[in-house]
Amino acid sequence: MRINITAPKSLDALGRIIAVTRRAKVSVVNMQIAADTTIYKIHMYVDGDPDEVNWLVAKLDKLPEVLTIEEIHINR
Repeated sequence: MRINITAPKSLDALGRIIAVTRRAKVSVVNMQIAADTTIYKIHMYVDGDPDEVNWLVAKLDKLPEVLTIEEIHINR
């Protein structure tokens, strides 16, 4: 599954997002971070149980640093 996140351009925000992702019981296949003028655009591909991916998305969505989050289901 792919998760797209928009966060303010702050290393603290990026660190919190990565810390929550590390706690999830999913495998991060790929993570891309693009810096814009005032925001980070983060694209993650994760593998794992759908309940665990939903847990990760819910936890990330509760972070005040996450401006937008989108979960995209991809059939491999």
